[in-house]
Amino acid sequence: MIVKEYMIPVYGLLVKTGKREIENLPKVYQISVAEYLSAQA
Repeated sequence: MIVKEYMIPVYGLLVKTGKREIENLPKVYQISVAEYLSAQA
């Protein structure tokens, strides 16, 4: 599965608002979304 860059902020928002858990994201997005969220803090 290829990471689509535009989905990283989308998944980040879903995790941040509690709509999704980072563990339940597709495996290829978990690290990218975690990095995105840590950069936002």
